[in-house]
Order: sequence, then structure tokens, then C-alpha cells
Amino acid sequence: MFARVRASRRWQQIVFLFAVVSSACYEQRPKTASPASLQTLSEDRVGVDDVFEVRVYGEPELTGPFRVAVDGTIDYPLAGRVRVVGLRCGEIQQLLVTKLTEGKFLKSPQITVAVKERNSEKVTVFGQVSKPGQVAYYPNMTIVDAIANAGGFTGIAAKNSVNLRREVSGKIEMHVFPVADIAEGRSPNVLVLPGDVLVVDERVF
Repeated sequence: MFARVRASRRWQQIVFLFAVVSSACYEQRPKTASPASLQTLSEDRVGVDDVFEVRVYGEPELTGPFRVAVDGTIDYPLAGRVRVVGLRCGEIQQLLVTKLTEGKFLKSPQITVAVKERNSEKVTVFGQVSKPGQVAYYPNMTIVDAIANAGGFTGIAAKNSVNLRREVSGKIEMHVFPVADIAEGRSPNVLVLPGDVLVVDERVF
């Protein structure tokens, strides 16, 4: 009986130690959460020169990419000129469904719409990159993507102290990110948004 009690206590000690170790390991995992404002996603509205893809199930001639013209419209098969500027993907989807059903071209079209290029929205990259200036934004663009689209770092860039400036509710917020570590998987990636400004300083020798 005493042997069973000792074995039970021994087992409780093992369970306790395992829980402590597991908790410590969990706490040491790298956090993926960024400042709250950096997790905000831009509205899915299309602008002039943006490109979105329309897919219509079973109708390949109605499927494909469409670029928004300077007057805010696209030329869509069967529907003609359709004004889409300022609309979200879901609103464009419903608009095309309405156009095709009202014209009695299709009875119950199954349509999906997804933005492919955000040419109307820009992210600005200054400092020690090969091509400083504005780069076209696209959905889920990361800070690594933005630097790459600006030609990548120069040889004297401070790769692990890239400043991100963002206007939030009329106020400018600034955050510094280790982009070299992010690119190599040592730090979590960060989404950028249209209007963001990245500044890559020269490293201190």
C-alpha cells in the first residue's frame, strides 16, 4: 500500500514538473502580435488602375482580370461599361450578378471577385534601398515585400532598424522592425498598409 502511495506521489511530481516546463516553453515562443494599429486591414475598395479578377463558374469567357479605367469603369462582357471605382469586392460581385441576370444572360451566375493589384494605393520607401520612392500596394503586402519591391537594401542599409510610419486617426505612429531577421524567419512578419512610409537608415559603422 505504501509503495502505491509513493508511486502516486511520484507520478504527481512528474505531472507537475511537466506542466511547469510546458508553461515555460510556451511563454518563450516568439509572439506574433504587432501593435494593434498594425493589424488593421485596409478596406477592400478598388480604385483607378487597380486590377481585380472575376471568376464565373462554368463561364470561361466571362472570367479573367479587369483593370479599372481612369473613369472608374471596366468593360465587362455582355454587361458593357460597369462603374466599379470605390466598391468592395463583394459589391462588385453583386453588381455583376445583377447585370447578368437582369439582361437574362445567365440565370444564377456564381461569381467571385478578388483584387490582384493595388496600383491606386502606394507604400513609400525612403532611404537605403536601390529604388527609393513609391511602390504599388497589394493585399497582404508585408514589410519584406515592400522593401523587395523598392529594389532591396543597399550595402550600407541598417537592415534591422527599419522605421514604419503610419497615420492612425490623425496621429502619426512610428515603429521600428528588424527586417533582416524577419526575412530569415527569426522574427514575425508585419503587414503594411496603403499610405505607410518606410524609412531605411544608413547603418552606423
